[in-house]
Amino acid sequence: MFSEEDVVLKMEGIYKAFGSVRVLEGVDLTLHRGEVLGLIGENGAGKSTLIKILCGIHRMDKGSIVLGGKKVDILNASHAQKLGISTIYQELSVMPDLNAVQNIFLNRELTPQRTLVSRLKQKQMKEIAGRVLRDSLNVDLDLDRPLRYLPLAQKQMVEIARTVYADAQIIIMDEPTAALEANDREQLFKVIRRLKEGGHSIIFISHHLDELMEICDRVSVLRDGQKVSEGYVKDYTVDRIISAMVGKELKNQYPKTKVPIGETLLEVKGLTKKSTFEDISFELHKGEILGLAGLEGCGKNEVIRAVFGAAVYDSGTVKIHGNSLESGGVRKAMDTGIAFVPAERKVDGLFLKQDIAWNMTIASLKQISRGRTLARRLEDRVSADYMERMRVKAKGIRQGISALSGGNQQKVMLARWMMMGGDVFLLEEPTRGIDVNAKTEVYEAIGECVKSGKGVVIVSSEEEEVLGICDKILVMKQGRVTRVMDAKSATTEEIKHYSV
Repeated sequence: MFSEEDVVLKMEGIYKAFGSVRVLEGVDLTLHRGEVLGLIGENGAGKSTLIKILCGIHRMDKGSIVLGGKKVDILNASHAQKLGISTIYQELSVMPDLNAVQNIFLNRELTPQRTLVSRLKQKQMKEIAGRVLRDSLNVDLDLDRPLRYLPLAQKQMVEIARTVYADAQIIIMDEPTAALEANDREQLFKVIRRLKEGGHSIIFISHHLDELMEICDRVSVLRDGQKVSEGYVKDYTVDRIISAMVGKELKNQYPKTKVPIGETLLEVKGLTKKSTFEDISFELHKGEILGLAGLEGCGKNEVIRAVFGAAVYDSGTVKIHGNSLESGGVRKAMDTGIAFVPAERKVDGLFLKQDIAWNMTIASLKQISRGRTLARRLEDRVSADYMERMRVKAKGIRQGISALSGGNQQKVMLARWMMMGGDVFLLEEPTRGIDVNAKTEVYEAIGECVKSGKGVVIVSSEEEEVLGICDKILVMKQGRVTRVMDAKSATTEEIKHYSV
């Protein structure tokens, strides 16, 4: 239990509007020394705006911020950092071509980069960086290697070390586990606990409610720009948090569409790529959802990319509708009905400067063209039909795709491939970075796919997700399938057991 004496931050009556749109209405937030506070809410609830006010990116319209007992007016991001407030975003800000030492000391070098004194200081900086990583975070990594060659989890540790070296007392972590596998998440949680013990205060933002229940001391729930619930984690259940977030009881977090399993659509036999995966075999049937689970680096992502033709393999066969596909042929895979939705939809999947209709129809231009001319009315009609069918929430088909929430962007990606006529859907981390209500809507959209006779393969780092919506699960470890499970009878413990 925390007391008033432990308070390090108090935000009171925070209001913020952009034009005529009110984003925050009288929000209060209190943070204590050595506390991990979970900040929860759906996309659009106001979390990001509140945090951006705290870290100096936005100015509040009304309200007050008290830091360490003193009222402060945070002028900009640099001022926030000087006040001891640092933010670690989902998309890390480390410099990939610099090593860990250079990143930790970026803009805080002990001396200009010249002379013998400089070389001596370089040695001192390396010792300090190693000490911060080792003593504060209990992390060991290669200090000399450029960060682009280190795993994502280690890059994140370097960013955390940078905030610790900068003497940040308040650390905001925005979706820190979104791209991490289970073992890396546990390592991050160990680091967070060490930071707590060292007196640091952490605001932890995540859509993974089970993680919030595990690592946070208290939670604060926002909905439609207002704080609707707050309290100690021990007094909450996941269902209570969800109800507070969405304003209603969410009866089924993993809606499962019951569809008869039909004929074989996809057959993979003995698929092998040296040092990546070996002897991978499975079948996917009409109306079936197959899950691929396992830790980061187990080969699951590489397998479906090879099936799609985006990566070559050394041996084995891939057949769709009984017809063989060659290694490394994306165009052939698409022509025969294989669709692929990548994990990084904003980088690899969406055309962010274009509108919804453009993004939906880009894989189906032949079907909506008359000769060499795009039939605009047909494009509009088909796009509007799929927008309604997939329940995409938007102002219209000409709204920019970048303005949509993550869940609605994912529905547009699914609509793109359904429009093309794909029969096999390969989905990589389909709900990454999406809030709990939007996840349910994406699961319902996947249900629409199987209802229309498609087969779906889902690669996911969330055990609950593959258990909740899949029919069958393949668990991988070090490039090999270690277990095939019926999702109805499988457990998260079993998946973890065969993953490690």
